[in-house]
Amino acid sequence: MAGVETESELPTEDQLRQLLKFMEHETKFTEPKKISKSTPQDNHSPPAAVKRVQTFYVDKWPNVKQDQVVVEKSHSALSRLKPLIGGTPITIETAIALRHIVTGTTVHPLSSDWKKAGMLFHNQQGPFPYGLQTLKNGPRGLILCIQAFVIKHLLFMGDKTTEFLLDQNVLEPSNWERREALVGAIVEILWKAGDGRRCCVTLLQDVDCFQTNHQCRADGITEKLHVFEFSQREDLAIFIKRYINYFEFESSHGLILFLYSLTLTRSIPRILEDMGHPDERHSKLLTDMEECTLALVSLVLTGRATRYLHNGDLVYARDGLVLSQPLVGIRQRSDIGMLFWNKGEDTDNRTQVGSMLKTPKYPIWLTCINNQYGLLFSIFADLVSDWRMEHRFQLNYYNGLASHTRATKLNLDTRFGRQSTARTALQRHEEEKKIPVLEQCILTKWYGAEVDWNATLPHI
Repeated sequence: MAGVETESELPTEDQLRQLLKFMEHETKFTEPKKISKSTPQDNHSPPAAVKRVQTFYVDKWPNVKQDQVVVEKSHSALSRLKPLIGGTPITIETAIALRHIVTGTTVHPLSSDWKKAGMLFHNQQGPFPYGLQTLKNGPRGLILCIQAFVIKHLLFMGDKTTEFLLDQNVLEPSNWERREALVGAIVEILWKAGDGRRCCVTLLQDVDCFQTNHQCRADGITEKLHVFEFSQREDLAIFIKRYINYFEFESSHGLILFLYSLTLTRSIPRILEDMGHPDERHSKLLTDMEECTLALVSLVLTGRATRYLHNGDLVYARDGLVLSQPLVGIRQRSDIGMLFWNKGEDTDNRTQVGSMLKTPKYPIWLTCINNQYGLLFSIFADLVSDWRMEHRFQLNYYNGLASHTRATKLNLDTRFGRQSTARTALQRHEEEKKIPVLEQCILTKWYGAEVDWNATLPHI
């Protein structure tokens, strides 16, 4: 009897063979494999489909049924963001009107360039720790408009002294400083668009707010929006600071959320009024190539979606005849300026940029050169308030592209004018064609200025 009891307690040869086979396939060792001398208490081999905790020594395999295995569900990209409380789910009528005023259609969604665009800063160890990342086309113009306000808050908001501006680290903000500047920029743009009385912020949720149909096809964004309204700027600032991650991450479509928030803040009827088109079918904020229109740029810079950049309203055409409808331009001096140049325009019919944008309150200019956007800025606020500062000064140029790996500093001298060897109009015309396009844009503001690129190849 004693021999039988001892024999029943030992594992059989088949059990040992199955255990060795399982450990060879399911366990990875860096040392020689070891076999436990402990006796298993059951005669059932574990299911091959169930993966267990990997260990060197196994005392016992519990019985696990396949239907008892819990598979972790995949979470959406929004699960890492702070949960939203409150807000009004968007209606299908608002969604249709919103997509019509932005893109002109409710059938085709925005491109992947727009969907993956967010307000992401460059690496702090790189040459542009203050800069937002941009793409070549599409959302680049809107991101650089926001970037202009970020630079404004970094350099000129608060108690910034001359000694601070002369510091070498003025354009090397900490992560906290540049994030605070981004929050301040978003709040300022939205509050200005709402005329300082109201504001709307749209954020993304996981659940659809309405059932899409043939009139409004699903794009994965518009049907999931929740709208938050504010009547106090302080409440808006607290809210943006709390949910700033929704505008930063690529997975949350941050730039589209900002564009929708800006549109609803200004309101669609007022945008149509600013653009001079009562019919929304002929008015939209993005072009057919999904690039920013001048109306969208004006909406961000000035709070009004005007399609023209001249001062005030033009009543007469170039030939002296009265226009059927006045051309509404910029009516007050802007905080952020703009310079425009397009080589395809005729010399006598170029886009006019008025002094309200050429001489802004802060020395920051958005540049639009052949439909490519960039930024020019100075760290000295006196450049736009003291004419003597314009004799000789320096401008920084930024475009946000990954190919822009070196800081571009331009030295301008307006005292003596540009040196020219041309003697005829034809020679002068050929000489002007060789001028880099960024210099051509600068000359629309500082005519005759000599530009030194500081050993940097000209680019835009």
